[in-house]
Amino acid sequence: MTAKQPELMRAVGHADELQQAGWLRLSAGQHEQLRAAHSQHGVDLSIIRGRAATEEGDFIIIPLELVIHQEQQYLETSVLFALSKDVLISVEKDVHLNALEQASQQLLETRLAGRPLDPAGMLFTLLEVLNDSAHAAIREISARLDERSEIVAIASGGFEMSKRQAGVADIAGTAIALGEAEELVAKTVEGQLMLARAGRWLRRVAGEARFEQSLPMLLSDIQSLRRYARFQHDKIRNLQQSLMTTMDIKQNQVVKVFTVVTAVFTPPTLVASFYGQNFAHMPELELPWGEWMVMGLTGLFALMPLLYIKRKGWMR
Repeated sequence: MTAKQPELMRAVGHADELQQAGWLRLSAGQHEQLRAAHSQHGVDLSIIRGRAATEEGDFIIIPLELVIHQEQQYLETSVLFALSKDVLISVEKDVHLNALEQASQQLLETRLAGRPLDPAGMLFTLLEVLNDSAHAAIREISARLDERSEIVAIASGGFEMSKRQAGVADIAGTAIALGEAEELVAKTVEGQLMLARAGRWLRRVAGEARFEQSLPMLLSDIQSLRRYARFQHDKIRNLQQSLMTTMDIKQNQVVKVFTVVTAVFTPPTLVASFYGQNFAHMPELELPWGEWMVMGLTGLFALMPLLYIKRKGWMR
């Protein structure tokens, strides 16, 4: 027996215990089990069925789309809940959600302690755990944003820690990362809206008195996290705007450098082109100091636009 076999056997045993309590946990890849559940309960459990919550017979179908931080990466996934008075069916899309595994442990402990379990109560626990998982994901995104904020501040100041000029390529890399973070946060906000909708459907099915205190608290937590996620979204927008402004300034600086160089070297270029022409007679060439005179005038003509630019403050 391998090391993973006892763990797998325990997981199967836990699933059987919870299935007896009324929770049938499936994944989108279990086609035979999905067909059997469809045949037994008469409900379509296809994970690809849109975002609307619907009623089918005795069941309330509630789809959720989530952003989770699992195994050191962010995953966009979805889960479908089908709730009736007798059974709760969950269908996970493409990953095994650790949050649902954590919820199954809590429900199993509740069942082993002799406390009753029913489908509505189990869905309430699942929504709580999923909200906590979303909270953990948005906290992780917020920590990454704080790191990006420092990078943006350094780039806006002009230099990185290595004291080299922060270029457009450095800023562009940060902008791409911020764009990815913005998409994750936006999907998190949408996921919180779907969680809140699931809580309202649960209240409708179970009745107002069933979760009189706990469900309003859960809905308040979901709304608070949604506001926090929107705050992070606004922070990303501000960082993106700051980056775009910094990029424009740096591009203007590059253009300014070339403009100054062009202004400085244009008069000497004109002088050189003048003496490159074939004139029959050039009197200054016969003077002993004629060459030095031309060189001095060339340097003077080069310094004059440079002094003018510096006086205007265009060098800053």
